Amino acid sequence: IGTSSPIGKALIINIRKFKNDPRDEKKRYHSEKDVNNLKTVLGHLQFDVTERSDLTKTQIVEATEQFVEDLNVSPVDICFVCIMSHGNKDYFISHDNEELSHEEDIMEKFSNSNCPKMRGLPKIFLIQSCRGKNRETMRDDAQSGGGPIICSSTLRDAIIAYSTVPGFVANRQQDGTWFIKAFC
Repeated sequence: IGTSSPIGKALIINIRKFKNDPRDEKKRYHSEKDVNNLKTVLGHLQFDVTERSDLTKTQIVEATEQFVEDLNVSPVDICFVCIMSHGNKDYFISHDNEELSHEEDIMEKFSNSNCPKMRGLPKIFLIQSCRGKNRETMRDDAQSGGGPIICSSTLRDAIIAYSTVPGFVANRQQDGTWFIKAFC
């Protein structure tokens, strides 16, 4: 890790309310608790945190582009982006109910060509949104005094990292793959 201060920059986009939802049926109640928890942890890790809430699609794209521009002007050792909203497998929903692609509208902005000052540096993306309609089953663990227990075969408590983005090859050389070398 280099000597820049702060050590990292973070962008948190929280879509809590949705346009044309007068009865708050789509509202993401208590999402501000997630924002506060993230800000606390990132603050302890010496991140400069930018929080934006209830943005339209255009505003999300502009906020992301501004964040990338800031990274290119004042580089740091790591960046962190968290998107919280409703969504599906490949997209999330803006305040004005428009779809944005996780990869094309957000992650691509951080590519080496778009964000050259972050080349070779870690970029963390957290997407807090549904990825489908299936639900996990829960039951209370009243006997042991604990809280709810998930009763599902769904993979949980995992961080999944791919060696490349969809549509691209995973590169390797005689001394190993780029991905594993970077990890090790």
